Amino acid sequence: MADTIDFKVDDKKLQQAMVRFAVAKKKSYQETLIQASRILAENLSFQTQPFSHDKSAKESGEGAVGVDISRVYKAPGFAYFYIKESGLSKGRMKGFASAEHAAKVFVMMIKKGFYNRAEAILQNLQIHPFFSTEVGKFDLGHLHEKARHGGRQRVSRNQFPALVVSNVAKLKSYILAVQKRVGMAKAGWASCSQQLGGFGKIPAWVTRHVGGVSLGLVHDASFLDREPFIRMTNKVPWIDKCLSQAQMQRAIDIAAYKIMAFIKISMRKAISSAGL
Repeated sequence: MADTIDFKVDDKKLQQAMVRFAVAKKKSYQETLIQASRILAENLSFQTQPFSHDKSAKESGEGAVGVDISRVYKAPGFAYFYIKESGLSKGRMKGFASAEHAAKVFVMMIKKGFYNRAEAILQNLQIHPFFSTEVGKFDLGHLHEKARHGGRQRVSRNQFPALVVSNVAKLKSYILAVQKRVGMAKAGWASCSQQLGGFGKIPAWVTRHVGGVSLGLVHDASFLDREPFIRMTNKVPWIDKCLSQAQMQRAIDIAAYKIMAFIKISMRKAISSAGL
């Protein structure tokens, strides 16, 4: 089971807004609590990384994934360019007529499946950034997972290439597969919103993840006469890497603001209808 975030947040404004909304709209507190929880789920999704619900947030998340993976894996053509443009003297080539010759032999060794020989060329030349780079078939993402670290599990900008991949198509497929996960942390809140009546304004690139796998859990006790509540749990394992306490507090504050805005709009409409 996924870990849950245990943050201390101030929800007084939200509670006060719900009471005022129930009175102004002549709704039961249960109805108000459910509606407010959906608004909160929508805002929690918005605040969860990648921040926002815009298409640009999706593209930013996918771009970050591509950059991270490309720091770990390189195509043979990338290494070819670095070897060719290295400017190493003939004495440093160790058996090669020129840097371009070394680059061509390097690629040829990969095409023939002589990965150890290609790797030896890199090790002998010691060209930045291929100081300890291996050569071989794509490893299904193991080195990428190993290179991720920190709160958001990103790959360091100082990461040297770990593997020159012989089968680039497999690498591209892996990048696309990981990019498709973008928005999954948000989808935990979308799942909660759906269980409370619908997705609201949560976009399709987030809700696409809500399917057979339960990403969110709702404990609805809004029917209780005393101290009714709704508990929402985001079950995505890495949610704590994508949502901070400050972002959660902001989601709660915005939910309270939206509810109060609904009251103001309703009152204006009522006054306008009465001709006052």
